Amino acid sequence: MKKLALLLALFITGMAQAQLQQQNQPLIKKIEVMGTAEIEVVPDEIYLRIALKEYKENAKIVSMDKLESQLVKAVDQLGLPKENLTVDNIYGYNWDWRKKKSDDFLATKSFKLKVSNVKMVNNLIEKLDPEGVNSMGVAEITHSKIKEYKNELKLEALKSAKEKAGYLLKGIGEELGGALEIQEVDYGDHQPMYERSMAYSKSAQDDSYQSDLEFKTIKLKSNVRAVFEIE
Repeated sequence: MKKLALLLALFITGMAQAQLQQQNQPLIKKIEVMGTAEIEVVPDEIYLRIALKEYKENAKIVSMDKLESQLVKAVDQLGLPKENLTVDNIYGYNWDWRKKKSDDFLATKSFKLKVSNVKMVNNLIEKLDPEGVNSMGVAEITHSKIKEYKNELKLEALKSAKEKAGYLLKGIGEELGGALEIQEVDYGDHQPMYERSMAYSKSAQDDSYQSDLEFKTIKLKSNVRAVFEIE
């Protein structure tokens, strides 16, 4: 019992000293603000998902090997490295919806291809067999220097927070002190990835027109919460 009473007394004494120290500490005046910075960049890495399908021509199946070889050749003609093209999925079917019965097994194989601009997409389409293309779509867009852009935005957002705090304090005749807290507030990227299908029709291509339009921009934004001392 004596030991318990001694421990309790020490605990109460420690709590009292801590409260006394807090009371003796000077009150720190502070201001909390949010800083924001954003930028739009044209993507230089566009990931396409291309699905090739076997089909019948004069009762003979045009094989996947032939279609894939054609795609690999087209990618090489665009000057893209081989590693830019990868297999995404493989599947198949043997049901002919027109005849409403089973038919020869026809394979479908999807690929993922990284290109740097929209013009490459147009050039790729021109080199493929339209009958062998089941679908084509944009799976992802990004930028090769996206990490550098994000780091720069964080600094810009922090500078924005400091400028905002200084401006507000100046309005009431106060001086801005050093930073007490800095916290990155991450709401996620606005549009880092998405899937969009593209109509594919060789006959609809106009050989007299070459598109020079850019892909839609990527919006990047950084938010920083900062607490500054008021001197």
